[in-house]
Amino acid sequence: MKVDVNSRAEMATLRRFLLVGGSFSLFYAVASAAIINLTSIDPFVVSVVLFVACIPFAFLAQQHLAFRAKKLRDHAFWIYTATQVGSIAIVSWITTRFVTYDVVKDTVIMGVTVGLAAIVSFLIGRLLTFKQQS
Repeated sequence: MKVDVNSRAEMATLRRFLLVGGSFSLFYAVASAAIINLTSIDPFVVSVVLFVACIPFAFLAQQHLAFRAKKLRDHAFWIYTATQVGSIAIVSWITTRFVTYDVVKDTVIMGVTVGLAAIVSFLIGRLLTFKQQS
């Protein structure tokens, strides 16, 4: 079976994207839980501040590690930021509207929603935000 080199390269980029995104998601989850449990700061405030604080670092990690983009288009950071804010807003809206309080059903809802958001985020990153500029 012959595999297209471009397909291999895209799959490698996708794996790196998922690794970087997964690492930041894990950091966000652990740090949020720790701060919420160790302080009296409102959980919503913790969540928003930590999420926003992660954006510049995640952007740089996606740029250099996942997409390996050397030269970016104008406003790439703002495109990335809008993608992340839009993604969390849509995921939050869907998951809070369709919660069933059944752990299995809610896990499926959350998994599908987050999975679709990751796919859209990857495509925006690959085709727009981190598209190699000549």
